[in-house]
Amino acid sequence: MPYKKLTYTFGELVIGWEEEEVVYLDFGHDMNRLKQHLDEAAYYEAPLPGFLADALNAYEQGQPEALNTIPCRLEVTAFQQRVLEALKLIPFGQTASYGQLARMIGSDKAARAVGGALNRNPIALIYPCHRIIGSSGKMTGFASGIAHKEALLAHELGEKN
Repeated sequence: MPYKKLTYTFGELVIGWEEEEVVYLDFGHDMNRLKQHLDEAAYYEAPLPGFLADALNAYEQGQPEALNTIPCRLEVTAFQQRVLEALKLIPFGQTASYGQLARMIGSDKAARAVGGALNRNPIALIYPCHRIIGSSGKMTGFASGIAHKEALLAHELGEKN
């Protein structure tokens, strides 16, 4: 499976795809998380396909709808699928709490389970887990680190890093 390490103004990414579908996208260039999601013997670095480069460049230029053009293949549980799909309902540049996201999927008391599902999100950015914050408004619980979360939210608000 091909992957590519990329650097944008909003941060570093590692993206993996198979045929025309993204199967992995994470922040930073740490390959350890990639190894948790993909068989190490099955991936190799390759040039980024044009359709992915175009969409990511458009996102960088402030066009979040460009990410909607990227086909993805999620290999997650039914609960994780519900959580990740609900993330897409949170508008660009806005945030919600874990509890609010739990209510969005009809599981009012599942904030911790929602957090667990977000921690295992294999396709970050497209499924924007960076938009979820603690109920106090604090930046909490981002598998790739709070600095990445803050940079993404700043990018979405049009702030320069």
